[in-house]
Amino acid sequence: MSGLLDKAKAAQGLEDEPKEPVPDPVKVASPAQTISSAPSGSPDTATKLTLGGWVIILLGAILSLQGGAWGFAVVSIVVVLGIGAIVQADRMRGSISKPKLYATVVVALLVASGPYILVMVFPSNANIAVTDISIDEDNDELDFAIRGSFSSVDIEILSGGESLWQGSAEMTSQIKRFNVPINEFFDGNTETHDGTVIKTYTLSATSSNGNSVELDINSRHLTRQAQNGGVQFSTFVSTDEGSSASGSSSTIEGLRLEAFVGLFSDGEKAMDDGKHSYALSNNMRAFVGQQTYTVTITSPGGSQYTHPVVTLDGDVAKMISTHSGAKSSAVFGFLPLSGTAVDTEGFEYVEKDEFFDGNGCYDFTLSVTNVNLGPEYSDAFTVVDSWEINWDSDNEDERKSNPAC
Repeated sequence: MSGLLDKAKAAQGLEDEPKEPVPDPVKVASPAQTISSAPSGSPDTATKLTLGGWVIILLGAILSLQGGAWGFAVVSIVVVLGIGAIVQADRMRGSISKPKLYATVVVALLVASGPYILVMVFPSNANIAVTDISIDEDNDELDFAIRGSFSSVDIEILSGGESLWQGSAEMTSQIKRFNVPINEFFDGNTETHDGTVIKTYTLSATSSNGNSVELDINSRHLTRQAQNGGVQFSTFVSTDEGSSASGSSSTIEGLRLEAFVGLFSDGEKAMDDGKHSYALSNNMRAFVGQQTYTVTITSPGGSQYTHPVVTLDGDVAKMISTHSGAKSSAVFGFLPLSGTAVDTEGFEYVEKDEFFDGNGCYDFTLSVTNVNLGPEYSDAFTVVDSWEINWDSDNEDERKSNPAC
């Protein structure tokens, strides 16, 4: 019995002892939200760099169409810059996937170099061109350029299937300029006086990679052989007002000369009053070439006046005036020539005493030489237009009129 009491007291003692406090459960704080400074939806720097790399590669693909050494240089630079940008973007993301990187490099190489390879391995006629065709009047040359991606080129100038000139050159860049003397291939005018095309000159170019191209030269460039010409004149009369008692008086001082060299139709001729029919024509057109000519006035008694040589250089005439020295003038139609004095309107004229020795039929001889057209076409020809000059006549109407004779 006492044993049971002892156990009861022991249990009672345990309940009376103070209990250790149990700590409150720890509250786990939720992670703080990170606030990004980048606006919602905008790409990060790595994405921008990737896009920039592909833009560079696509731009290189376009430029590589140049072909040749320039195209190769573009492809090389573009591949380095574009792929470098893409690789750097992957590094910024923290990891580089080798399979993905290899695939990207292969695609970039194909995009950048594909057009270059197509141009070089499968060339087309678009890879060679003839451009910038013009006439150099200072040097009497046909100038043109060959453009393309190849190492050398052979050139021909043809007309009617006949080869008139041949040449070749190395292509040190994407363009090669040629300057061919006209007298090495000229084979006659391409147009008649009215613009009708009667001959065609063709430039033919063949590149070292087997491409060829042909281009017809503008017919206006090679209508250069003068075949016709003419002279006309007008009389210069001075007026002396004199006194009120004696009245005014007129004196024939000389004549103003004009000349034309070029092309016109058959039937054009001298007309009355010192005129030429071509000066009144509605079909007058510009003529461009290389000629020299003189005009000689011959009286019935043999007295002569010869105008200084006129040089046509393209559409510009040059001469040495016995009155004013060197002079030049643009040419369209009849050209006013120089003289031995200047009239009241500022025009030069040939003084009467230089050639006139009595009434009669005076010959105005135009002597023309084509130059720099080759031996067969640098020919000379003369045209004679004649008029009555009766300045010694007592009849005023005869003195004023100059009928063709």
